[in-house]
Amino acid sequence: MKTLKSLFAQMPPPYARILAAALSLAAGLAVALVFDYLLYRIGLPSKPFIYVSF
Repeated sequence: MKTLKSLFAQMPPPYARILAAALSLAAGLAVALVFDYLLYRIGLPSKPFIYVSF
């Protein structure tokens, strides 16, 4: 965390804001993908259909 703060301190303010927004967007997309996958997996049956029918 200290490395990230020192990186932001060395950059000009406009670039630091752009980098912060890009990192925030990337983190949000990563969380959205995890939730999307989890909700997809919850909707799948626990056993494949072929085994249930026999």
